[in-house]
Amino acid sequence: MKKIQTLAVLLACWCGAFGQNKGHIADSAEYVVNRFLNIQNSDALKSDSILYMETYIYYRSSPHDTAILKRWFLPPNRFRAELWHGDTLTEGVYSDGKKIFRECNIKMLAGWTRVADSRYYTIAPTYDFRGELYSWKADAAELTYKGIWNFNGHEVYRILVETPDKYNKYYLFEKESGILFFIEETNEHSEYNNHQAYSHPDWHAFHEYQPIGNTVLPSVESYQIGNDMLFYFTHYKLIPINMDIFTKD
Repeated sequence: MKKIQTLAVLLACWCGAFGQNKGHIADSAEYVVNRFLNIQNSDALKSDSILYMETYIYYRSSPHDTAILKRWFLPPNRFRAELWHGDTLTEGVYSDGKKIFRECNIKMLAGWTRVADSRYYTIAPTYDFRGELYSWKADAAELTYKGIWNFNGHEVYRILVETPDKYNKYYLFEKESGILFFIEETNEHSEYNNHQAYSHPDWHAFHEYQPIGNTVLPSVESYQIGNDMLFYFTHYKLIPINMDIFTKD
């Protein structure tokens, strides 16, 4: 199946590679973001099958210490996520999208436990395969266009995203294709935020996307966290519907 590679393959020399092109007036930030969301087209996923995602997670400092993130999604809102280390389920959530909301966290809970829907909707976005931009309006995020930048000889759009209770982020999109390939996470937040400090990566890169029907989703990603690197390799497939996935432990 054809895959889409991005400018993030050039990340080895991203630092200092940016230079703003002030001679060009670009489209609005909302246009750039919505253009990418239309390319991603995650709402095109059909409800006649479950999207199953299996992500292998590696730290550069511990390449043999692999975690596996398993996720299931049935439109419009049935979802399950499980993070495994070896044979141990360390954390996860699932819901039928109506009345069942369950969480597992071996540090705080004894197995799968019923939680309030508000708790579920606080945790579940952490595992959302569609990314934070998918819900930017619902999250009351503000988008600001920051110009056309030069990324190793390629023109890219740079968008500032300010979301309540989150650190500000700069998103970089390929100018020609519209694909998101890089997120720079800052230590700044909007003045109107009721902000509480939390740890986060320095940046998040998207190296490759995988078409799934009419939807395009990231399949190779990397994060810089302090002096370490974290790599995500995701495999997607459509599987037959099994409601037990969203209703039973």
